Amino acid sequence: MADQSNMDDQNEWQLARHPSGKPPTRTMADLLFLPETERSLMNWLLRQQSATLAEVVAHLNQPEAMARNLLQELIDQGFMQVVESADEPEYRPKMAIRKGRKVPTNLWDALE
Repeated sequence: MADQSNMDDQNEWQLARHPSGKPPTRTMADLLFLPETERSLMNWLLRQQSATLAEVVAHLNQPEAMARNLLQELIDQGFMQVVESADEPEYRPKMAIRKGRKVPTNLWDALE
């Protein structure tokens, strides 16, 4: 089994900020390095697409202050963004989008 301190070092390296001070663009693979609570929240938010603070509190079944701190950590690490709306702010995952591959038309012709 891997040494816990070695895994913590890897997590810190993977989740570190970019030298420019901006959070790096995150990918789905980066979710693997998050602690369980953060990873679970991100997976839920990816399915929901967005959520208010009240919805996150209900999902986590935790106090509002804890949920707010958790959301801020994810924002600081580049996993999430806040979108201001008329009612209340919404939290949305901010992940790199993988572009689909364009299949050459002659390949489709060959398959027919």
